[in-house]
Amino acid sequence: MLTYAILGATGKTGGALLELLQKDPNNYINAYVRTKAKLFKQRPGLEKNTNVKIFEGSLSDIPLVASTLSPGVDVALCVLATNENIPGVRIAQDTASSVIAALCHLRNRDIHFKPPKLIFLSSASLNPAMVGQFPAIAEMVITRAMSHVYADLRFAEETLRLHRSWLNVTFVQPGGLTEDVQKGHQLSLDKAADGFVSYLDLAAGMIEIAESGAYNWMGVSVNPTAKDVKFEPNAPPQILRGLVWHFAPWLYWTCRSLRIVS
Repeated sequence: MLTYAILGATGKTGGALLELLQKDPNNYINAYVRTKAKLFKQRPGLEKNTNVKIFEGSLSDIPLVASTLSPGVDVALCVLATNENIPGVRIAQDTASSVIAALCHLRNRDIHFKPPKLIFLSSASLNPAMVGQFPAIAEMVITRAMSHVYADLRFAEETLRLHRSWLNVTFVQPGGLTEDVQKGHQLSLDKAADGFVSYLDLAAGMIEIAESGAYNWMGVSVNPTAKDVKFEPNAPPQILRGLVWHFAPWLYWTCRSLRIVS
């Protein structure tokens, strides 16, 4: 039996984690969300599950984040993320900073406090061991189409590594993600899938890492075992937008001021 905290429970990865973790009645879940109503709309009947506690509010509310990570939580799954290459995005680094501040808060209240294992969603593109296998042209395009996202993730990883002396963190670094059924996964320390892995398989891999208690301060990719994983139809337009925001970041803010993009 493990108690999990999910930071980002309304996202696609967070939703997949909730779906899988709820299948085992021995699991207890603290789910952090910005808006509880959105979560209940996505997961009708969740409010009746006594194994799930919901924590609603701003990520900058450190006491709230501390409550989500309160003593008794074994594993914190940090999956707040975006697939859009928004200039200046800082979702990952804000998550890392808030989690560290919350854990420091808990440790200051109780010197015997044991921090949960942190499993932090990142990207294979940040791991040289995993990207070396990709075609050079593909890697060049992706790193530019996701440049702002990767900069955010890189800063978050570096921030967490400053606390290596008292935290245990695993960076989950998948390749492309897609919405598909669960078909099977495998973990790898040196290879990311050439295609896509489903959010459900990614979640299953993260749970496997949590249950193993291993992979501290390692980058781990979750790869599909199936050959028929769906292609993500939103990937091409996301890449196109990402390239535009990379080469002309000012254009994003112009489009946002005109409410062309959100």
